[in-house]
Amino acid sequence: MPRSRLLRRLMASTLPVAIIAGTPSGIALAQPAQVMNSYGLPGGVDTPTAQRLPDGTLGATISKSDYAQRNNVVFQAMPRLTTVLRYSRIEGVGDHNNLGHIWDRSFDLRFQALDEDTEGWRPAVAIGLQDFMGTGVYSGEYIVATKTLTPRLSASVGVGWGTLAGDPRTLDVDDEGGKPRVDDWFRGSAKPFASVAWQASDRLTLVAEYSNDTYRAIHRRGNQTWDIQQGDKEPASHLNFGAYYNFGRGYQAGLYTIGGETIGAQFSFALNPREAPYPSGLEKAPAPVRPRPAPAADPDGWSGQWAADPTAQPAIQTALADALSKEGQLLESMVLTGNRAEVRIRNQRYIQQAEAIGRTARLMTRALPPSVETLVITSSANGMPASSVTLRRSDVERLENTEAGQIAAVASLTDATPYPAGLVQTPDLFPRLRWRVGPYLDLGLFDPQEPLRYEAGAEARARYEIAPGLVLSGKIRQRVIGNTSQRGPGIPGQRGEHYTAEQYEADPSLEVTPQGVQRVRSDTRMYTGNHSPTIPELTLAWFAHPTQNVYTRVTGGLLERAYGGVSAEILWKRVDSPLAIGVEVNRVRKRDFDGLFSFRDYEVTTGHVSAYYEFAQGYTAQLDVGRYLAGDTGATVTVTREFANGWRIGAFATKTDMSAEEFGEGSFDKGVSLSIPISWATGQPSRNRASSTIRSLSRDGGARLEVQDRLYDTIRDSHSVKLYEGWGRFWR
Repeated sequence: MPRSRLLRRLMASTLPVAIIAGTPSGIALAQPAQVMNSYGLPGGVDTPTAQRLPDGTLGATISKSDYAQRNNVVFQAMPRLTTVLRYSRIEGVGDHNNLGHIWDRSFDLRFQALDEDTEGWRPAVAIGLQDFMGTGVYSGEYIVATKTLTPRLSASVGVGWGTLAGDPRTLDVDDEGGKPRVDDWFRGSAKPFASVAWQASDRLTLVAEYSNDTYRAIHRRGNQTWDIQQGDKEPASHLNFGAYYNFGRGYQAGLYTIGGETIGAQFSFALNPREAPYPSGLEKAPAPVRPRPAPAADPDGWSGQWAADPTAQPAIQTALADALSKEGQLLESMVLTGNRAEVRIRNQRYIQQAEAIGRTARLMTRALPPSVETLVITSSANGMPASSVTLRRSDVERLENTEAGQIAAVASLTDATPYPAGLVQTPDLFPRLRWRVGPYLDLGLFDPQEPLRYEAGAEARARYEIAPGLVLSGKIRQRVIGNTSQRGPGIPGQRGEHYTAEQYEADPSLEVTPQGVQRVRSDTRMYTGNHSPTIPELTLAWFAHPTQNVYTRVTGGLLERAYGGVSAEILWKRVDSPLAIGVEVNRVRKRDFDGLFSFRDYEVTTGHVSAYYEFAQGYTAQLDVGRYLAGDTGATVTVTREFANGWRIGAFATKTDMSAEEFGEGSFDKGVSLSIPISWATGQPSRNRASSTIRSLSRDGGARLEVQDRLYDTIRDSHSVKLYEGWGRFWR
C-alpha cells in the first residue's frame, strides 16, 4: 500500500470528536468550591446544582443518615455528560423478608445544557434523570440553574419531578426493573428546590437548601399498595443545612442535617486522569540521540562496506538488544542492510506505544553504522507484528529537541510486513519463561445481602513463550482470608434465600432456572470460597499475522474459572483505519466448582461478529452480535473512553432474545468497567493495570466467555488513532 505521512493520517481521525464529546463553551467558571451532594453529584445536601466536574473526573461519595446509606460512583464521561452509579441501603422499606431495609441499585444521567457566562447574566443550566433505570425508589427528573453571585457565593434554583417534588413513583414489587421508565419522565406534579453555597474559607463550604423530598416510597403488588415512610419519620421541615471541608488532593468530608432533626455524614473523593500524583513521571531520561560523525571521520561506516562482514549484524543486534532491554523493550528480530534497519520490538514498560518507539529511535542512532539512514520500528504484540513507523535518521537527529508534532509530520505509519526478507531472530530469546508470585484480591460488589464481598490470598502466575506467538500460561491460587463462601443460586420467590452448595451439587435440575434458562453465571458464587488451591486459568495460545491486515488467535485449555475449551478469533484491521471487524467462535464446557480439571455436563458453542470504531479523544465504540453462553442470541454495545495516561472507563449493555422475565431482576445485562494503570499512581513506568467490571447483578442472559488477550486490545496500541493519542510522549 502507498505510504503516507503519519500526522496527516492521524489528524484526519480526530474529525468525529465534536460529535462524540461536545464542545465546551470555553468560559472559565469562577465559582465557590464544589460540594458533592448525597446522590454523588455537585449540589447542596440532597438537591442538584448546575455546576459540573472537570472532564474525565472519577469520584465516589458515601453518605449516611437515618434515611439511607448511599454509595455513589460518579464519572464525568464527557464534557457535558455526568453519570452516577448508586448502591443504597434504604431504611424502612422492607424487602420480601421484611428485614426493614432494601439494597437498591440506581443510575443517573445529567446533561449540561448551558455554561455560566461570568461576564453577564446567563446562569449554568443542567437537565437530569435520577434513578431512571433502577427500581425507581429515587426516581425523579429536574432542570436546575446555577449562578455565581460572588467569588465565594453561588445560588441554584430548579424544578423537580418525582422524588424531588415529594411525589414518589409507584413501584411494582414484581417488576424486574432495570429498564428506563420513559412514560414517567417529567410527569406528575412539579415543585421547586433551591440551594445556596458559601465558601467560608479556602477549605470550608456551608450549604443551605430548600427540598421537597419527603423520603417516602410507594410499593404495589397486584391490587395492594403500600405508602412507606423511609427512616423513622418524614422530615420536620423543607430546610437542610450542611458543612463540607476539603482536604488533601480531592477529598471532602461533610456533616448535614435534614429537616432540622436528622443528622448525616458524608465522605467524598474525586480523581482526575489528568492530575496524577506524579504528573511528570519518575522514569529515567532516555539516552540522547547520537549524531553521526562526518564521512571523513568514518569512511567505512558511511560507505556501507561493513554490511559485507558476517559478524557485523550479530554484534550490532546483540548490542542493540541489550540497550533496549534496559529501556524495557524486547528486541524480537531485526533486518539490517547497508542503508536500512528494521527492528521488531515488544513494549514491556510504557503505557503509550509512542514513548517506546521514540526511545527505540534514539538507541538506533547510537547502535547503527552511519550509512543506515532509514529506521523502521515495528511494534510487536504476542509475537504478531502490528505496525511499522518509518523515520529518516537525519530527521531524528535534526528534530530531537523539538515538539513531537514535528517528528510526526515526517514519519510514516504502515501495516507491518508479516515475513520480510532477511529477518533475523534475536539469539537465545525463545523459549522464554516469566513468572511471579504475589498476593491477589477479589472483590464482589452490589450483592443485596453482602454489599462487599472479598477474598484474598496468594497467587502464582507463569507465562512460557515457546516461540514467537506460541504461549503457554496459567495461574494457581490459594485463598487465605475472605468472607466469600460457596453458595448456590437464589431460591425463586424467596429474596435473600439461597440453595446451599450441597443442595445445588446434589440436584442437577437446579442448574436450569424455573423459566427454563441454563445457569451460566447466576451460580457464580459456587466458584468462590474454595479453601483448597484452584487453577483459574491454564491455556495454550497461538497468535499469528498471516496477511498484512489479518490477525488470528487460537486459545485452548481452562479459559476462565467457569469454562474450558477452545476459542478461535480472526480480526481484520488496517493500521490507518479507525474501523476493525472481528469474528470469534468458542466451544466450551462448564468447569466443576472445585476449580481444577473436572467438568460438568453443560457444553455450548458461542460466537460473535464484532465491529470496533475508534473516535478521537480516546472514545471507542464496540458492537458484538452473536450467541451467548446460555444459548440466547443478541447484541452488546460498549462505549469506552481512554485518556492519554492510560485511564480507561467504559459502559456496556446487552440485549438478547431472552425476555425480562427469563432474565430476572435487572431485565438485561449492563455494567461499567474501569482500568487504571499502576503507573498513574506510582509515577513509575509500567504496563500493569488495576481493572474491574461492575455489574449490579450476575445473570445468565447476555453472558459472554472471558478470554485473555483478545486481538483488538492486543494490537490497537500501535495503530493509528491510539498511537496518535499518545504521540506527545515520543521524545519522553
